[in-house]
Amino acid sequence: MTANGLRQDWLQLRRDLILHRRALLPAALIFAAFQVYFVIAIQHPTLWLVFTCVYLSFFTVIPPNRDDRFGATAWSCTLPLSRADVVRGRYVTGWALAAALFVTALALATFVPGSKIPPAVFMDPDRLLLAAAVATFIIALLLPFALRFGFIGVMLVAVALQIAAALLFVVAKITGGQNSVEGGIAAAFRALAAGVAALRATLSVPVFQLTLLLTLVLVNWLSYRFSVALFRRRDL
Repeated sequence: MTANGLRQDWLQLRRDLILHRRALLPAALIFAAFQVYFVIAIQHPTLWLVFTCVYLSFFTVIPPNRDDRFGATAWSCTLPLSRADVVRGRYVTGWALAAALFVTALALATFVPGSKIPPAVFMDPDRLLLAAAVATFIIALLLPFALRFGFIGVMLVAVALQIAAALLFVVAKITGGQNSVEGGIAAAFRALAAGVAALRATLSVPVFQLTLLLTLVLVNWLSYRFSVALFRRRDL
């Protein structure tokens, strides 16, 4: 990353915050209000962490969706930027929003009276990596389609997931194997968890954490390259 690339990313981040602040601010206030309730009502810190990261990850599609709605995406491509630069700026903005909301959530969990989230949660690298993994999964899935198709792309991902779940349920009902299907899904998650646990048992803690962090970086990079490939094929 060159100094010029960093400057371009910073300018695109500022542009997104200035153009979309009227949409981002009310959404952030709703997020904060939800967090105030959630940290008081929740009983399990890990569950709080997962739901919080799922919620904040969807903020990343607000700027590209609004740009698509008002025709600003085409205008962005008239600037002295390549399409890869535009896409990279979207990822920078998305992760900046996710990080800012995560810090807000941590602050509310720490200082809201009656919070059931112990501060020690925030010092656990494993939980922080879990938060990054959840956010990475959603952002890496949503942003490519949001950049290629706008809001329709986000809906396509949501509808595809719902259809897949519905078809799986129907097949399970017809074949009378609902329990086996549910067991298979659970087994897949257990296998994934067992694989991660085995990797952690094999490696030292710092090496395991570094490996997981590099894996998340790789997933984000692959998502970025996929987004660039899709965005280059978009007619504006």
